[in-house]
Amino acid sequence: MSDCCCNENKITKNINSNLEGEYICYCNKVTKQDIKNAIFENNCKTVKELISFTGAMKNSNCAVNNPKETCCYQDIVSVFNKYSK
Repeated sequence: MSDCCCNENKITKNINSNLEGEYICYCNKVTKQDIKNAIFENNCKTVKELISFTGAMKNSNCAVNNPKETCCYQDIVSVFNKYSK
């Protein structure tokens, strides 16, 4: 899936963003817990459903909003894969 919202070629800063309340999608303030809720409580079965349900990646300005200066798509996929098994 290539719905990425911004330039993925930026250098990634070393930032720990794995806490439950921290944002995965900074532009739309979607947290890891929001993603877990979408999977477990709202039965999202695909990344596309998850993005649609949570509103992630709608207002993309990751180069400014995301401390990693990268698109959040890969982080969303990573969290989805971790909890959708």
